[in-house]
Amino acid sequence: MPDWLETLIQSWFLLGGGTALIIALALWYLFGRQPKTFKAFDSEGGEVHVTRRAVRELVKRCCEGIPDIGAARTRVDIRGQHAHVTVELRVRKNANLKNITGYLREQIGAVLTENLGIEEIGEIRIIVVGVLDEPDPDEA
Repeated sequence: MPDWLETLIQSWFLLGGGTALIIALALWYLFGRQPKTFKAFDSEGGEVHVTRRAVRELVKRCCEGIPDIGAARTRVDIRGQHAHVTVELRVRKNANLKNITGYLREQIGAVLTENLGIEEIGEIRIIVVGVLDEPDPDEA
């Protein structure tokens, strides 16, 4: 096969691959990203929306109120009409995980419903990602 033909075929493959990549990125941008806001509830004046950031901040404050939690990171995913919350925790070494996670789930559910008015709360997942050696700040 002549060199010019091989070069032409290679350039068509590169062009096709680049085009496919651009189309894939455009589709992800349009359809794959999470919305910044979601519907919390309906009021007389219309729908009330809440940002995912507002939910993250409120959940973070719930975690800060529990002494056995050293650090927390929150992710909010919107699937359908439901807001699903994932909380990754770093707990102190003497923490009772069963009590903490049960209490935290109740607190998060109550705060999201009462403070933000979110009617459709999905799953609240709590994942312990680390244990801190530092003592409880109240004990120091």
